[in-house]
Amino acid sequence: MELNLMQQNGTLNISIIGAVDNSGAEELKEYFQDILEKDFKEAVFDLSFVPFITSSGIGKFLIFYKNIVSQGKKMRIKGINDNLYELFRSIKLDQLFPIEKA
Repeated sequence: MELNLMQQNGTLNISIIGAVDNSGAEELKEYFQDILEKDFKEAVFDLSFVPFITSSGIGKFLIFYKNIVSQGKKMRIKGINDNLYELFRSIKLDQLFPIEKA
């Protein structure tokens, strides 16, 4: 799994490349801690190159979301494939933050 970060005009664009398995979820946890210290208004995750994500990975996204909302910030996911989109919708993540398909 690879993470790329680009900050522009208050938006933090985060691209995740590769499957988010259990070890990848632990990497996300550490990475999210670093992101929380940055100055931004919205975090936008590009999941175009994520074929699957484990429940542990989804949990890390939920914790991150909870943390940034408490700071008055926003989160959005874009470029998600059909399978992940259906998974995220089935657990109602689309009611917490916007999710845009690829």
